[in-house]
Amino acid sequence: MAKATVSQTWTLDDSAGASLAHPHGHVWHVLTNAAWELWRNRLASVGAAMVLTLLLVAVLAPTIARYDPVKQNYREMLQGPSAAHYFGTDKFGRDIWSRVVWGAQRSAIISVLAVLAGVIGGVPLGTISGYYGGKLDAVLMRVVDAWLAFPGILFYLIAATIIQAYKLSLFWNTAGLIVALGIAQMPSMARLVRGSVLAEREREYVEASRVVGEGNLYIAFRQILPNCLSPAIIQATISLGFVMLILAALSFLGLGAPPPTPDWGADLNLAREHMETLPYLAIFPGLAISFAVLGFNLFGDGLRDILDPRLADR
Repeated sequence: MAKATVSQTWTLDDSAGASLAHPHGHVWHVLTNAAWELWRNRLASVGAAMVLTLLLVAVLAPTIARYDPVKQNYREMLQGPSAAHYFGTDKFGRDIWSRVVWGAQRSAIISVLAVLAGVIGGVPLGTISGYYGGKLDAVLMRVVDAWLAFPGILFYLIAATIIQAYKLSLFWNTAGLIVALGIAQMPSMARLVRGSVLAEREREYVEASRVVGEGNLYIAFRQILPNCLSPAIIQATISLGFVMLILAALSFLGLGAPPPTPDWGADLNLAREHMETLPYLAIFPGLAISFAVLGFNLFGDGLRDILDPRLADR
């Protein structure tokens, strides 16, 4: 008997049949539908535009930054916004526009890698726990519960304090923050995926896969997991904004990158002593943080509306 695996029920019309006959056409058809759904959802469209803008700024930072972000120029200290310095200069004469742009690159890199680490660690854990169930599930979930019970901010502070105590270089400082923020994302991702897998493993296509002799790991990761990724994608997208906010908070407290590294939170902290007389010093880094967090939140909410069929049918 030939093996037959059914993971979803498809309704094929002529165009769909033609696209399935040509894999490249099918991929293009899926991407086109996704882009159309994104365009139809105004919330997701605005969020996607904001996220794309942030990522473009991060990628093009070496090109669009007009000055060296760490170079001090005491002849141009505390200048207001002008054609020469779009966002003005700080008390060391450094160009705020350049620091905001380079800060976007640093924030984007750390946030994306930290959330990716959380996904890589949490998704397999939740998949295995949800699929096998029983004692293994009970043990793994008690570990996750203890993990979640540990206050996140305390974990971040401990990790950042250790990094500061050893006076690590910028590279190891960044790597340590990525690991700390990534580990903190794993338990919530694991619980989310576990819940989806628990519901999905009772479906008929899973039983059909067992009947034809597919292995447990194959069924869990190749059959069930692809159908449980929508909540994980939404959670990861929203988590990007949350991680950026945590990163800015740590830097504001002096537990982020060592100075004079461009960092939104550190620049906000530096602006406190001039908050009343020169508010632009705090406005532009603050707006950058707000823009990034709002963009990822809007995009994540929009993706939820698109990917969740219960909401899409409303």
